[in-house]
Amino acid sequence: MELLDRITDYLIDNELKLATAESCTAGLIISELARVPGSGQSIDCGLGVYSPQSKNRYLGVSFDTIDEYGLTSEAVASEMAAGALNNNDADVALANTGIAGPNPGDDDTPIGTVCFAWAFRQDGQYYHFCETRRFDGERNEVRLAAAHYALERLPHYHRLCLESTPEATEEKRSRQAVQRAIGVQLQARADIDAQHEIERRRDFLCDIMQESGQTTLVLGISGGVDSTVAGRLAQLAVEQRREQGEQARFVAMRLPYGVQQDADDADKALAFIQPDEVLDVNIQGASDALLESLESGGLTFDDAGQRDFVLGNIKARQRMVAQYAVAGTRGGLVIGTDQAAEALMGFFTKYGDGACDVAPLTGLTKRQVRLLGQHLGAPAELVNKAPTADLESLAPQKLDEVALGVSYEEIDDFLENRDVSERAFDTILTTYRRTEHKRQLPIAPG
Repeated sequence: MELLDRITDYLIDNELKLATAESCTAGLIISELARVPGSGQSIDCGLGVYSPQSKNRYLGVSFDTIDEYGLTSEAVASEMAAGALNNNDADVALANTGIAGPNPGDDDTPIGTVCFAWAFRQDGQYYHFCETRRFDGERNEVRLAAAHYALERLPHYHRLCLESTPEATEEKRSRQAVQRAIGVQLQARADIDAQHEIERRRDFLCDIMQESGQTTLVLGISGGVDSTVAGRLAQLAVEQRREQGEQARFVAMRLPYGVQQDADDADKALAFIQPDEVLDVNIQGASDALLESLESGGLTFDDAGQRDFVLGNIKARQRMVAQYAVAGTRGGLVIGTDQAAEALMGFFTKYGDGACDVAPLTGLTKRQVRLLGQHLGAPAELVNKAPTADLESLAPQKLDEVALGVSYEEIDDFLENRDVSERAFDTILTTYRRTEHKRQLPIAPG
């Protein structure tokens, strides 16, 4: 108990919150630490992740990393620790993967071999350390020794974080691990086959209609590349359903606020998509009426900018209200246009354009959405159009990249696990963590 008491005191004294990602110890680190009264205030969570699938699903460990280095490797342990740190409310994460016995690993890794990783978030910096050790004994003796070793080394590596700036190579490896974990979590991939993705996502929409029993797909068309691609996929899906003898229909919606400045682009998108039906619903009256009612009810704003921001979110939510009204009337599903780049940056309105039934562009970077648009035959001016949410009345047609502070090129490079500048990395990671609530279900009592 002396070690456990000492580590608990260290975590409390340094105000550290711990998360673990355990393979061969299967939760033993957290279980051992929990023997100490009061240790719960320093424990965030413990994940037992044995299979490659669970490592990928819960921690974002790349299957490519597993294939290249093997399950018992510092590379896998590194991504496990990064995933545990990034996905939880923790300052330190411990991870291990190894062979406790009684049989050696598939690649003849000796029994008792355990790879460890410690990841820290300290003063806005990320630190990452790895070791490989071999322990003697029976299976459970190896597991217990590995659990205690992981805890024993925690203060040592934390002090290194406090005492020095990480070496450039070590810091780069830590950032890469975090970057990979986020990319996998958002289902992003560096390379895709455009035609395969078109067919796969069209078939996905067909399958969802079959499983849900719904006969209509509904989507708002803005004239941007995301809604243009998603709209064409929807039309292809309902046409395929009809070829199969099933009832299916796609309703595209024009949802302007007053006079749409890029209305010509929306017209071009609809001409390309060729939807079964187009509904034109102007949301200005409903949006303005709600804002006026809020102000009549006593809501006040700090300035015109804050009022315009609130109105922008009202617009986005009114558009979704309209789409769900149509879906509810026609027995339909609402399609969302969220892709990996917007998901990464939380660049959508919660319960506005972020609300939908199906999201066929999930996992695609912005450049990959453009690639699908090219393969589908969309007009080049729409495929290459500079993205804008166009929700701010005081700054009409404000470019997304201006609002985000980074370019889509940098965002896509981050998601595709390519090198990005330190400034871009920090901006993206800070925004990703700040907008985490948008990607989660409503918070419920524990």
